[in-house]
Amino acid sequence: MITARIEDYLEELFLLECTGGEVTVTGLAERLKITKGTVTATIQKLVELGLAEHERYGALRLTDEGRRKGMITFRRHEGFRAFFHEMLGLDREHSSEMACNMEHYVDNITEERLYALLEYFRRARAEHEPWVDEAFIAIEKPILLPMPLTLCEPNTKGVILRLTATEPLRKKLLDIGLQTGTAITYLNFNHENNTYKIQLKRNVIELQQNEAATIWINSK
Repeated sequence: MITARIEDYLEELFLLECTGGEVTVTGLAERLKITKGTVTATIQKLVELGLAEHERYGALRLTDEGRRKGMITFRRHEGFRAFFHEMLGLDREHSSEMACNMEHYVDNITEERLYALLEYFRRARAEHEPWVDEAFIAIEKPILLPMPLTLCEPNTKGVILRLTATEPLRKKLLDIGLQTGTAITYLNFNHENNTYKIQLKRNVIELQQNEAATIWINSK
């Protein structure tokens, strides 16, 4: 089984190979900042899987299959790193860390669409499309994140973004005016009867916990 750890090794071996130098256990250990013993154990696993060849006390070489998988992991890492850094404006180190966490869980279709989106963005930026600057301004602005009423602080004002209740509860909430786009204020929680009090226009309404949990509003 090819685990995320093995993919990390294949990626590093691929990158070392691309420098044109000899790939050794010592070099790989230094790059990964781990002990040579740990590297040796994993390299043996790579050899057993047919992903690498290792001469005793000599150089490491990827097989064609190992090289292909190393390239794929590297390419996905670079795709996510570019997305986080170039499109979301995160710093390089944070972008690389995020990419490391996500590169192992991407399929081919997602990878292709990620790169297609990056190329579209890069082309638009090169051509000075106005929406690129507008997008950067937009992502720097703080937004109000959706949250169920049961997690809101007292006296929180917001707009209902969605209702997650199923029928017949959903119909009941809609009938009393709790619809998406409606402004409400969450007043407080009554510990005596476990109800959530909200204000809807000039009306004060008490909701049961199971009702309040299905009402999502925008909240910091």
